[in-house]
Amino acid sequence: MSKITHLFTFLLSVSAVVQAVPAPAPRPSGSAHPGHPGHHGGHGHGSWPPHSSRPGVPSATPTVPLPRSSPVISVSSGEPNTATFAAANSAITPSADASDSSCTFSGPSGAASASESKKSCSTIVLSDVAVPSGTTLDLTDLEDGTAVIFEGTTSFGYEEWDGPLVSVSGTGITVSGADGHVIDGDGSRWWDGEGSNGGTTKPKFFYAHDLTSSTITGLNLKNSPVQVFSVDGSTDLTLDSITIDDSDGDSQGGHNTDAFDVGDSTGIIISGATVYNQDDCLAINSGKNITFTGGTCSGGHGLSIGSVGGRDDNTVSDVTISSSKISNSQNGVRIKTVYDATGSVSGVTYKDITLSNITKYGVVIEQDYENGSPTGDPTTGVPITDLTLDGITGDVASDATNIYILCGDGSCSDWTWTDVSVTGGSASEDCSNVPSGASC
Repeated sequence: MSKITHLFTFLLSVSAVVQAVPAPAPRPSGSAHPGHPGHHGGHGHGSWPPHSSRPGVPSATPTVPLPRSSPVISVSSGEPNTATFAAANSAITPSADASDSSCTFSGPSGAASASESKKSCSTIVLSDVAVPSGTTLDLTDLEDGTAVIFEGTTSFGYEEWDGPLVSVSGTGITVSGADGHVIDGDGSRWWDGEGSNGGTTKPKFFYAHDLTSSTITGLNLKNSPVQVFSVDGSTDLTLDSITIDDSDGDSQGGHNTDAFDVGDSTGIIISGATVYNQDDCLAINSGKNITFTGGTCSGGHGLSIGSVGGRDDNTVSDVTISSSKISNSQNGVRIKTVYDATGSVSGVTYKDITLSNITKYGVVIEQDYENGSPTGDPTTGVPITDLTLDGITGDVASDATNIYILCGDGSCSDWTWTDVSVTGGSASEDCSNVPSGASC
């Protein structure tokens, strides 16, 4: 019996020793693995269990590696680590609060996804988006203060329709382009030499409608099917450093590729634009407090007011067009009003405009437009008053006309012209009702 007693006593002592050895404490979240100083938060690939804190003593329980995609929720003293839990949870379910969220959209589904998610994003990044045919990249009714960034190449599928290809609206919106981006309309697929006057139905390019206290800056647009920017119903909108290159349209049938059409808007500033197109560089159809400055225009129809008349809003006032160059274009400075319509043009100033190789008219002001063409018969329903031309200089082609003015009886008045010197072409013999202070 003594042998049995000794054996039993020995087994009890061994059991006590085993129970006295503590299991290794859990390693705090974010601590380095022993033997791997500075490597925080584990390997992240399920490749460990953690090393034992005591050599020769195994872990109390086996460790099962976590899947790569599983959020890790740290636990301390039996309670969840709320900061880690919140971070893990937000990675799975994006917050509905758009105040600090950035969303990137790309590829053929990018346009639809951006339109669906735009209310949840404070920053919308459009990276190589391919907009399907017959579809608008719809960025209307954005949340206040949203930023939109174009990256890479934005392209559009082909369909005969009116468009627009892109539309943006909202308050406090900033639209910009990343380095190297281009918004490519690939207009040659529609070009037929007829523009919006016939032939294939062509989509307009970019609607900047109903924008308030907003900025569009640094965009590069290429080969618009027809008109590029339509600015309408907007207030306090700045378009800065925009490049529009429709030069391919010269040889491939581009037409009516107006760069900036402005209507029914107040407080518009267009600065530092570079434009190569086949129609007006600027056309202001209605609106007030509008500035165009520092522009370079080539290949088109010049810097225009109008045509004014025949729309819901037919008033243009307080416009300054300054410090700009117009070259290789049909016209330089142009104001046109609609035959037998009503409205008014007042408080317009052209200042420091340089002309080069103008092929039709250096300065042209006429009150006889009907269906997009002059009739030679001016009417008085849209008077042009308080017009200032200051520092309009340069040359036109030898077969062009330096200055042409065609006003109705008494409907052009209070004009001030200073340092207007356009040479190289012929003087017009068809000017009519030229107000005092101007010359033709």
